[in-house]
Amino acid sequence: MNVTACIIRAVLLTLAFAGCGKKSSPLVVPTLPRVSIADVPAPPSATIVVQQGSTLQAIATAAYHHEDFSGFVGQLNGIAVPERLRAGVTLKTPSIPVAFRDAGLDASYQPAINALAKAWLDLIEILPAHVRARDSSGANDGETFAVPTEIKTRLIACADAIDASVDVLMHPKSGHLVPLKAIGQFAGTSGSLRNFASGTVWSRDYETFMAEKGFCLGFTYALIWTQAGHK
Repeated sequence: MNVTACIIRAVLLTLAFAGCGKKSSPLVVPTLPRVSIADVPAPPSATIVVQQGSTLQAIATAAYHHEDFSGFVGQLNGIAVPERLRAGVTLKTPSIPVAFRDAGLDASYQPAINALAKAWLDLIEILPAHVRARDSSGANDGETFAVPTEIKTRLIACADAIDASVDVLMHPKSGHLVPLKAIGQFAGTSGSLRNFASGTVWSRDYETFMAEKGFCLGFTYALIWTQAGHK
């Protein structure tokens, strides 16, 4: 099975899982949340002046809450070699939806990107509470614990938003290619969040890290796709 087929299969399995327990269809795609560009808070500053000794990882963390957004910041600002980041340079750090809009995103995909951006911010808000609940339960790798209802509900809501957005990206306009790398990352993150909601502990050391990284890489690959004219 080639890489493309593997990614599509993973996405379909994720969406199928989203529809488990629903009688209307064996494959139920959640409804895309209505999220406007204005609904996604922007970073503290739309631009950042690079200070001596600063790194893309530090800038990414300050703007987008995670160091693995460094690739996104670099791509957005045309920095091919992060090690050559120069002090005094001004970098763009707008909200994620604005970054995509200004990079030339086709308007038909904007609602999906908006929903993904809002899901990311919701996730980084709820993940610490999930980790605290997991750790206080004493559950180890391969075990399960009772996830508090509010946390479970919010995790599933994030996963639903991801799956609905992925469905949009999987059906591009004529002449556009499917952003398979981005979709693979987002779909993997959705699966992780549903696993979190179930209370199953996969790896106390890596599970939250991998979910966050999937989001970061997903946005980076989606930005590359956008800048390439959706090719």
